[in-house]
Amino acid sequence: MGYFRMRRVIELAALDRPWVGEMFMRKRFAPPIETNAEEWNDHYAGSTYDRLFKSDQRHHHRLLASLVNEHRPHAKVLEIGCGEGAFYASLKAFAPAGYHGVDFSDTGVEAARRRFPSDLQGHPTFAVGDGRTYEPEDKFDAIVFPECIEYLGEPVDLLRRYSSSLHPDGVFGVSMWLNTKPLRIWRKLQASCEILDEAVVAAPWGGAWLVTVCKPPK
Repeated sequence: MGYFRMRRVIELAALDRPWVGEMFMRKRFAPPIETNAEEWNDHYAGSTYDRLFKSDQRHHHRLLASLVNEHRPHAKVLEIGCGEGAFYASLKAFAPAGYHGVDFSDTGVEAARRRFPSDLQGHPTFAVGDGRTYEPEDKFDAIVFPECIEYLGEPVDLLRRYSSSLHPDGVFGVSMWLNTKPLRIWRKLQASCEILDEAVVAAPWGGAWLVTVCKPPK
């Protein structure tokens, strides 16, 4: 228990003091986290992420949805890594003009469609696609990456590629579980993008999420 408390102190300290996080990162040039659709299909089939719909696990999604709506009211939103629709569950309270969720887990996408059957009569859509290579056919006011950007390769290059699918005044939204690797991603975004809002959301059981809304990379 003491180790985890100390780790959280270090991670929070590293938000303002990057050198602190670097001191405690053993793998300074770690590659992107490897993942595959079969692994996530197993998670969703086993109800591993049903917990994301519990109230105490949705604070970061509520904040991200609120910040996106504050900067782009009633936006048309593309979500990469939508899974079973956990972020959409918070976003829909803000009556977005449109929503399209993409995930490379067909099990997750089917679960999202089952979870929101009445909503599907309107504007939300869920589709299977790989966020690393997905090419949207439409333009959006906001593109969000809730807890998935660390799986999608170089983050700044990723946002540059998706910038072509944003309207001229569009924004990106990102949320990440707070540890040393997402801190490095977050600092890259800070260095390359105009940050419109950022916050740390504490989890009731300990730890925290980083939540950021930014403009496309310079």
